[in-house]
Amino acid sequence: MKRRAFLVHAGACVLGSQGARGGARARALSGDRFILGDEEFQLADVIAPPLYSLKPDRPAYFEAAMRALQKQLEGELAVEDVAPKTRWGVRTVSVRRRGGGETVQEALVSAGAVRVAPHTDDLAFIDRLMRREAAARRSHEGLWAYDAYKIADALAAGGAVGGYHLIEGVVANANAVRSRCYLNFGADYRTDFTASAAGRLCRLWAKGGLDLAALAGAKIRVRGFVDEINGPSIDLVHQKQIELLAPPRGEGGER
Repeated sequence: MKRRAFLVHAGACVLGSQGARGGARARALSGDRFILGDEEFQLADVIAPPLYSLKPDRPAYFEAAMRALQKQLEGELAVEDVAPKTRWGVRTVSVRRRGGGETVQEALVSAGAVRVAPHTDDLAFIDRLMRREAAARRSHEGLWAYDAYKIADALAAGGAVGGYHLIEGVVANANAVRSRCYLNFGADYRTDFTASAAGRLCRLWAKGGLDLAALAGAKIRVRGFVDEINGPSIDLVHQKQIELLAPPRGEGGER
């Protein structure tokens, strides 16, 4: 899509061809969403403890993450649309503080206020976010100090169903069935953790060097929303949802 940039100030929003909204203030709704005037915005390529939940209590670290975003929204910001609006009319944006070198997403990831949730086609930006996330995780910054956000073992991923999680394990087998590719992490695909992707994406990623069929025996980290489909399952829609931690046996000799 064609990207469109505009400016946001603590007391006003300048929208270029759309005109100005005097007196409007950006207000954080969660750690990755904010509202300005009558529009809602989602920060691209990150995810915070969710605003919308079926559970009666707010998720761990929700309030702290929201405060972290609100702090980043103070002052003048450069805001850029980086993806089409969602079906609910939410704008997906990248935000940069005027005069600053880093994006708001990068600052929040470094603080442990959000996790990386790859969505856009800016792979270099996502890689930078990943490196910052790894550093925050090692230091137990922000939400990484909470059990709710710790990386789950693929062989014990049942408790992750219903949320966005990072899951690690060794791929037991990789295969294509009909129009999907499957990465199974246990002996029984009907109950064990599985990550899968549409066949067209598998073929596209293979051309770029990520061959899911070659991951049998590899240790990987997968991130995404965990559903209950023949056991815990993640639908892979972006290549950066997968991180190779160790190659299959015989390809590096490390295991």
